[in-house]
Amino acid sequence: MYNSMLAFTSLSAKVDELVTRGTGPYSFRIQSELYHKIETLCPTEGQRPQFAQLYIHDTKHEHQNRHAVMPSLDPTTLDQLLTMMYNINPYVKMFKMARDIMVTEGAPMDLKLRLIASRTKNARRYNVPTADEVTALMVRDGSKAVDRHDVVVAQQVSLFQRISELHVGYMALHYPLLFPYGEDGWHPNILLNGVVAHANLDEDHAEESKLQRKHCNVTMAKFYGYRLQH
Repeated sequence: MYNSMLAFTSLSAKVDELVTRGTGPYSFRIQSELYHKIETLCPTEGQRPQFAQLYIHDTKHEHQNRHAVMPSLDPTTLDQLLTMMYNINPYVKMFKMARDIMVTEGAPMDLKLRLIASRTKNARRYNVPTADEVTALMVRDGSKAVDRHDVVVAQQVSLFQRISELHVGYMALHYPLLFPYGEDGWHPNILLNGVVAHANLDEDHAEESKLQRKHCNVTMAKFYGYRLQH
């Protein structure tokens, strides 16, 4: 519950109600797949802010807003966790920057927040990312998403956006208490240990190198197996 209160994204799935309404031990079964989604920066009129919106909307009463969503949570614990997030989480820092811009007089109405999906640095190193590595502020057409897995969050649109499981922030955006520093999760370009990346390849060996690279990247199963098991 504490994690859900601090998360940027929500969990969605088509739940099989026939199972959840049954008697006996509690069961939770879904149809198809489950996924993470993110709302706009600002809630629609008359709607209560939720998830990432809580870091932006009416922050003078942010603590009260969060307690109103889940009044059963201990206020002291929640306040301490929220303070920690503001101090160390790069996503929170960028949402705070967007909030500060939005409340200034003459702020642009078309401000957007881009959640960057790829890293330009060595993908094998698990350094804690900085705010400008995970997100970017966009005004008008001055900056565009450069990766098809990037997520651009506008101030207000009618629909939510789905976060791709290939996005490096997929886990950190939904489980901030497991990844408080916004650590990168799995993505397709993590090389296995001992593999050297070759940026420039001649045409004669391009196909062969492509085949080699296919077997040199860490799979999702290997990544989470390494993180979860000895």
